Amino acid sequence: MRQIVRMAVTRTLRFTGTELALWAALYGAYLSLRNFTIGSADEAFSNAATVVDFERTVGIFHEVAVQKTLALGLGLERFFDVYYMIGFGPTIFATLFWLGTRHRDEYRRLRTVLLLSIGIASLAYVLLPTAPPRLVQGLGIADTVGLSGHDSGSFAGIKFNPYAAMPSMHVGWSLLVGLIGFRVARRTLPRVLFAVHPILMALTVTATGNHYFLDSIVGIAVALSAFAIVQTRPWTRIPGLRPQLTFVTPCSSH
Repeated sequence: MRQIVRMAVTRTLRFTGTELALWAALYGAYLSLRNFTIGSADEAFSNAATVVDFERTVGIFHEVAVQKTLALGLGLERFFDVYYMIGFGPTIFATLFWLGTRHRDEYRRLRTVLLLSIGIASLAYVLLPTAPPRLVQGLGIADTVGLSGHDSGSFAGIKFNPYAAMPSMHVGWSLLVGLIGFRVARRTLPRVLFAVHPILMALTVTATGNHYFLDSIVGIAVALSAFAIVQTRPWTRIPGLRPQLTFVTPCSSH
């Protein structure tokens, strides 16, 4: 019995150490890239104007109405502000912890698709810096969360990027968490919460003035593209590559 417990503890520690190292390396690389590739303000505001013009052309520029109706008109400003903060990092961490403890194959799938999607999104952050609506004067959109105060600051030496509106990975990652969480959860309440989460986050990022509708749409597209890549695992069909890439297979049982 002691040997079984010891083996289980050893496996858990090995798994935890490997995953922490992987997150530190890959997500750390993303943060470092973001730190050194913040776009110019002129380009970011020019791209924001292009986004607004496009939305007006296709008839989806309703961010002002969403904020005034949901956040300000219905008195839900505080709710959306809080959800913007806890619905992203804490929720993702809690979901990963749950999956890593109870469903490791699904944890690996979620971990892989999250990191792949942020890698794809990074290309847009570098090539298409875009100012969020809360920073664009004349739109009538307020910064309800109060993020403008630390846009020029940093955390642990990593600068905040105020021009990373396009795409919205708040929405993209929430969709991925919702998809996998909904599939794994067995009880009704968690499944409902996972199903509603990405929709609520899409409303939240708009109501708080942090993203345009187009940001959310592109964020969803990025997330689904990464999900499709991970599901199909195209690298396993390339002769000679499968043995070397076995260690990054998202789900060993799929």
